[in-house]
Amino acid sequence: MFNINQKISTKGILKVVLIIVLIGGVWLGGFIVGTDWGWQQHLPSPFAKILHRNKPADIPTGDMQIFWDTWKVILNKYVGRQHLNTQKMIEGATAGLVQSLGDPYSLFLNKEQTKSLANELSGSFYGVGMEIGKKQGFLVVVSPLPNTPAAKAGLRPKDIIVKINKKDTSKLTTFEAAKLIRGPLNTKVTLTVYRSSWDKAKDIVLTREKINVPALSWQILPKYNLAYIHIYSFSQPLLTEFYQAAIQILKQPPRGIIIDVRNDPGGYLDSVVNISGWFLPKGDIILKEDLGNNNVKIYRSKGPGLFKNMPIVVLANGGTASAAEILSGALRDDRNIKIIGETTFGKGSVQELVPIIDKSSVKITIAKWLTPNGVLIQGNGITPDIKIKGPEDSSIYGKLNIDKDPQLQKAIETISTQLLQTSTTNNN
Repeated sequence: MFNINQKISTKGILKVVLIIVLIGGVWLGGFIVGTDWGWQQHLPSPFAKILHRNKPADIPTGDMQIFWDTWKVILNKYVGRQHLNTQKMIEGATAGLVQSLGDPYSLFLNKEQTKSLANELSGSFYGVGMEIGKKQGFLVVVSPLPNTPAAKAGLRPKDIIVKINKKDTSKLTTFEAAKLIRGPLNTKVTLTVYRSSWDKAKDIVLTREKINVPALSWQILPKYNLAYIHIYSFSQPLLTEFYQAAIQILKQPPRGIIIDVRNDPGGYLDSVVNISGWFLPKGDIILKEDLGNNNVKIYRSKGPGLFKNMPIVVLANGGTASAAEILSGALRDDRNIKIIGETTFGKGSVQELVPIIDKSSVKITIAKWLTPNGVLIQGNGITPDIKIKGPEDSSIYGKLNIDKDPQLQKAIETISTQLLQTSTTNNN
């Protein structure tokens, strides 16, 4: 028989044993969890060396486990794991993150690429004189600039660049492709190009030159008393050159104006806003800039509107892009001006170069452009009111040759008809 003291002692012992078992069970369970799927909470030494623990604020819902699980498989299974370049893997994953946006104009640039871009923007370089872009996953010619190796070789908008010096372009960003195309003065680059009207791709050898393209050219067509203004790009020099041309045109004055933005790859937003103001009444919408999250910025004409009552037609083609599409869309939406030619390229987005850690950067699309009536330019382009194919010889876009240019002929016919109808209405 146990006395009362013995019973209390036995209960105390049982309680202690139970607590020990419970603590041991919790520890064992935690150990098993930690070594199985909870390993990422206590990363092994390779991860401890590379993990940056400061995550962005307001990060969207997501599960990074798939990334770390993949990394774990590489560390444990990959046959060449002893030679892994950790930094290269991180940069590759970062590039893939940006690429997953599905936006051909957004990309990650490592330290070397960022430095290379800065050098190109600030210094002189040699190339073949064309704007390139991505369309449906292919590297394409946006527009060859007049009197450049690209134009002289007969390259056209929407030509697909399959290879650059035998290097496949399917995985290249536009930045990487441009870097391959540019190079030292008088050296050669071979582009393997495919055109929808060809049976197979062709090799085109171009010699790199220093590219100097005027912002615009203009002249009066005496036979028709029309001003013809060809805008090659919306660069900063355009503002001065256009002002000088506009003063001379106003002294004439002509009966109407033909604005030619064929093969114009675009340029600065402030340039197109300024130029548009000459053709639109003050206060008219030039474009809408969609910044996302229902945030839309509106750009309006600030004048001077000196051509706001002048009859106008616009010439555009597949090489008309970016700022040139803004001007075309604004003139049609605001003044019902006819666009003649072919559907434009459809490059209507804004990119910002954002510096990040270790002198790398992210070139990211921050906005998309819409015409005053809300038509999205990006990926769609501007559909002409009068569709007509351009001349067979693409080099003609850099010079005036009415006899060989069916689009220009149609522009003259269209504006002449408009002037005749206006004159008849006024007389009645």
